[in-house]
Amino acid sequence: MFDFILINPWIYDFAAYDLWARPLGLLRLASLLRQEEYKIAFLDCLDPFHPELPHLPKRKAYGTGHYFRQKLPKPSSLLDVPRHFARYGLPVKLFLKELLKLGPPKAFLVTSLMTYWYPGVLEVVRLVKSVYPRVPIYVGGIYVKLCREHALKFLKGAIIISETEEDKILSFLKKEISPSGAKAPHLFPAFDLQRHIPYVVLTTSLGCPFSCKYCASKILQPTFKERPVEQVVAEIKFWHQNYGVEDFAFYDDALLVNFERRLGPILESLLLEGIKVRFHTPNAMHIRLLDREKAKLLKKAGFKTIRLGFETLSSKRHQELDGKVEAEELKEAVTFLREAGFKREEIGVYILWGLPYQDFSEVVASLNFVAKTGAMPYLAEYSPIPQTPLFEEAKKVARYPLEEDPLFHNNTIFPCLKEPDWNLLESIKHLARKIRQSGA
Repeated sequence: MFDFILINPWIYDFAAYDLWARPLGLLRLASLLRQEEYKIAFLDCLDPFHPELPHLPKRKAYGTGHYFRQKLPKPSSLLDVPRHFARYGLPVKLFLKELLKLGPPKAFLVTSLMTYWYPGVLEVVRLVKSVYPRVPIYVGGIYVKLCREHALKFLKGAIIISETEEDKILSFLKKEISPSGAKAPHLFPAFDLQRHIPYVVLTTSLGCPFSCKYCASKILQPTFKERPVEQVVAEIKFWHQNYGVEDFAFYDDALLVNFERRLGPILESLLLEGIKVRFHTPNAMHIRLLDREKAKLLKKAGFKTIRLGFETLSSKRHQELDGKVEAEELKEAVTFLREAGFKREEIGVYILWGLPYQDFSEVVASLNFVAKTGAMPYLAEYSPIPQTPLFEEAKKVARYPLEEDPLFHNNTIFPCLKEPDWNLLESIKHLARKIRQSGA
């Protein structure tokens, strides 16, 4: 019998893609439980490598790829969105088969990520209860932290853990469930519980010292904490040397902060030991903190996917939301990266759109500006996040009652547009693709 079965739920959405997307918090918790001698199993509803899938999803560069997808009827509240809705992950029958094969544990631990993905969490809890009605189910993660009242109302039969501090969660679980005495195989997040490890995600720090009005980092992790250099180096070496992992994606919200005492020494240590791997930054790096010498070290250490958080060309909007960058600083940062040897297609710049009161001429101007710098623009749709300062502004303009249902936080539906012109939205997406493809 397992002490805990940890479950990563399905995604119910209009779109989903595995861009180095792993439930790092859940896998870190699995590691901590192992160190306390708990016997752990992992059931991943999103597993794209399950041999019994009707067909295996396509995988792409550096371990990324598609999920298995099944179309579903759209939620009745979102019928105005002209896109297909789907469940991403294992067919339900295959999930139930895996659940029965693992047998009843002492307890289940279910994570939750995006607030608007809660239907997958609800479905997991419902199905687990139908198979093992007497086994307790604990649910934690981002959704239950940011939407606690909604979770308490709809996750009937589950125990809500809205705490995000791992030590406090561990202390609570130790009081609830006794360990069986299993020996921990290692000290790192439990990626080995997966069927296959196409990549590893990691952090060198938790939280962020900045306070952008659209971001929930300060809510989920109030204090900025940096990990010891030697600990991060050991983690990268472990997965590379024992499991052949070559791709590592940083989940840091502030990767370049205190570069000289954290990321810099990490990369220098790896280079000194001859560790050749590839690094990716899907969460974006702060443009203002990038200089010529840092760019050279990133290139030398094996960075392949550079993402920069520019958000907009508008100085006024930056002053309102984050105050983190000026247009000329982006030009300078891209110049440093290009001089260091990064190709245009390796340098991506995020542009945030769908913001409250945002005119799309601002978005088009931002796309064209990024193109002129010699980088690749990527559109990032704004998602209203509860408890953030911008959420209050979003409520004033949204065409949905944002506080009633987290489904309305979905960035794909452009919730802050009263009357979306879907053709216009598609034309702007097309422009971004055209710029990336042509280099213009």
